[in-house]
Amino acid sequence: MSDESPFESISLTNQVVLLGVAQLTREGETPVQTHELRRHCQRHLSEVDTEVVGTITEADVIRSLYRLEDEEFVDEVDPAETSPTGKGRPAYTLAVSAETVFDGVADELRDETGD
Repeated sequence: MSDESPFESISLTNQVVLLGVAQLTREGETPVQTHELRRHCQRHLSEVDTEVVGTITEADVIRSLYRLEDEEFVDEVDPAETSPTGKGRPAYTLAVSAETVFDGVADELRDETGD
């Protein structure tokens, strides 16, 4: 059995997105859609002392969520609302405990409060 953490196999951008889902889960704000998650991640990155990730686009969030779903960190759920064109907007929830995420993400992504 490998001692490697599952977090070591995902990029820092994916970790930021995962951390965002975990924070929103803790706040009772999930399931979350990609545009809401992007705003949350951008606010969080402005509070963290790191330049490792850079700016996160909505496309980055979408790609990260697909990867995180493949890795079984998040789950896609039925959309609660539809877009102006009538299509469902995917929403995501955490598939692991928030504590697992807070303990596993890179130290530089967490702020002073331990998030």
